[in-house]
Amino acid sequence: MLVKKANNIISKQWYYQSNPMHRELWMRHPRSALYVIPYWIAFWGGMGYTTYYLGRMVLGQKA
Repeated sequence: MLVKKANNIISKQWYYQSNPMHRELWMRHPRSALYVIPYWIAFWGGMGYTTYYLGRMVLGQKA
């Protein structure tokens, strides 16, 4: 007989709430760096690109 394993919500909740690491919730999972770090690189890269060309536009320089 095949027994379906129950969803371990309680154990996952315990992992995130009792984790001794003093990090943000979105960085506590071991694989979170695979998602968060590329996001921040793209975010700050886009902000830097926008700020650079905004400054050029204010000064009247063409791209």
